[in-house]
Amino acid sequence: MEKASWDTDILAPIISASMNINNILPDSILQANADSSMKIVFNNDLYKIDIDTLFNIADTTIHNGYALPFPTTLNPGQVLPFPSSTSTTYSLPGIELKMVIIKSGFVSFKVKSKIREVTQYVYSIPCATDALGNPFSKPFTVPARVGSTPGVYNQTFDLTGYTIDLTGPLGTQINTIYTGLTAQVSAIALDTVLVTPADSLIIDNTFYDIIPYYAKGYFGNNTYNVGPSTSDFTLFDRIVDGTLQLEDVDFNFKLENPIGMDARLYVTNISSINTRTATTINLTNSMIGSTININRAAESGGIVYPTYANFPLNTTNSNIKPMIENLPNKFGYSMQIITNPLGNISGSNDFIYSDRLMKASLDMEIPLSLVANNLTLQDTLDLNISQTGGTQNINEGTITLFANNGFPFDAQLQMYLLDESNVVTDSIFGYANTIVEAPINAALRVIGKKLTKIAVPISESKMNLLYDTKKVVLKIKFNTSAQPQYIKIYSEYSIDVKLVGDFNYTIQLQ
Repeated sequence: MEKASWDTDILAPIISASMNINNILPDSILQANADSSMKIVFNNDLYKIDIDTLFNIADTTIHNGYALPFPTTLNPGQVLPFPSSTSTTYSLPGIELKMVIIKSGFVSFKVKSKIREVTQYVYSIPCATDALGNPFSKPFTVPARVGSTPGVYNQTFDLTGYTIDLTGPLGTQINTIYTGLTAQVSAIALDTVLVTPADSLIIDNTFYDIIPYYAKGYFGNNTYNVGPSTSDFTLFDRIVDGTLQLEDVDFNFKLENPIGMDARLYVTNISSINTRTATTINLTNSMIGSTININRAAESGGIVYPTYANFPLNTTNSNIKPMIENLPNKFGYSMQIITNPLGNISGSNDFIYSDRLMKASLDMEIPLSLVANNLTLQDTLDLNISQTGGTQNINEGTITLFANNGFPFDAQLQMYLLDESNVVTDSIFGYANTIVEAPINAALRVIGKKLTKIAVPISESKMNLLYDTKKVVLKIKFNTSAQPQYIKIYSEYSIDVKLVGDFNYTIQLQ
C-alpha cells in the first residue's frame, strides 16, 4: 500500500530583526544630545610611555669565591672569616635611580661549600625592606662536603613588594644594590674543622625579572624616537564600503603626563589610514613639527597629580574632517620625545609609577550629521527554518522581505547564506532592490516609517540550502535623503526587517 501524501502551503517567519544606529557603531561610544540627535564620543590612545621605555633593570648576578685562610682550625660555632657584604651597580646609561618598589621579581641564592662541616648562614639585603620596614633577611644551613662533593644550598626568594634603596651602604651611590652574608660553623658540630687549600666557598646571587612598580631618581636627558608606527582604530569596523561626509568634527590631541619628569615632544606625523582602500591622509596642523613642552607631574602621599597639554583639531585649523571621512581603521604616528630637556632640575626626585603612563591620545566628538553615499554596513544574523511533523519535501516557495524603514536613507539589501565554516554558499536576492527611505519634514527629521515589500521566488534547490543554513550575513547599502544636505541621526531611528517564507511542501505520512 502506498503512503499517503499531499502538497500544502506553509507561511513561516524566518528572520525578524530591528536594526538601529547601534548596529552601525558600538553603543558604548554613542551619546544623545538634548534633542535626541546622536553624536560619537570616542578616545583613541596613540602611544604610551612606561617604565620600560625609560629604563630596564637587567638580570644581574653577583659571583663571589672565598678561599679560607689555611692552615687553620675552625671550632664549632666559629664565624667564618670572609667579607660580610658585597654590592653591584646596574648599568643604566643616563639613568640615576635612588629607589624602586618591586612590582615583581626574584633573587636566587646559591652556596657551594667545600668545608667539611655543616655551616649556618644569614643572607640579607639590608637595602631591601618590606611593607612593615623589615629588612630582607633569610637564615639557612649548608651541608658539609662529603668526599670531593661540596655541600650545596640553592633557594629562590620573591621580592614582590620590597622597597630597595639603590644609594649603596653609605647613601652616596646610584643604581647600586648590596647584600650581606654572615656564616659560622654549626654550633652543634662534633669536632673542630681543619681548613686545607681545597676548602672554599662559592656564592652566587642572581637578581632577575625585576619589574618596578615605582621608581625615583633622575631619569636622564635622553632622546627617544617613536615610530613610524600605528594604533588600531575600531570606530568604523562595521562599515565595509561606501563614503561618508560629516558636517563637523571636533578633535583634541591630548598629552597626559603622570610622570614626575619634564619632557619635550615633537610630533612629526599623525595620519589616517584606511587599509581597505589603501588610502592614507596626513594631518596638517601647526602642531606638527612644533616644540611641545610637557611639565612634570606632582605627587603627595601616593596621590599623583598629572599635567595635561591639549591641542584642538577642528575644521578651521586642520584637515581632521577628511581624515575621519577616510573611515580609517588605523592611525599612524611618529614623534620624538626628549626627557628632562633642562637637566636634573628636580634634584634626582623624578618619579614614575608603572600603572600611570604618559600618553598621547585623540579625544573626539563627532555629531552624526552626515551624507552617506553607498555606505555599506554588515551584520550576521541567526536563521531559523523549523521542521514539524512528517518528512517534508520542499517543492518551491517565495521569500518576502518586509522592511519598515525609519531612517532617512534609502537602502539596498542582500543576504548571504553561510555554511558551518561561515563560508558564503549562496545569496537570497538575485537582483537589485531598494528599501524606500522614511519620509522627512522640512527640518530633515523623520516623521514616520516607510514599509517596503520585496518578494523573491526561491527554487527547490535553494530552499533546501536555505533550510540547512543557520546563519546569514545581512548587508545593507545606504544613501541619505536630501543630498547634498546633511542629515542628522536621532536615537529613535530604526529599521525593522522581517523575512517570511511562503513554502510549498509535499508531506508524506510515515
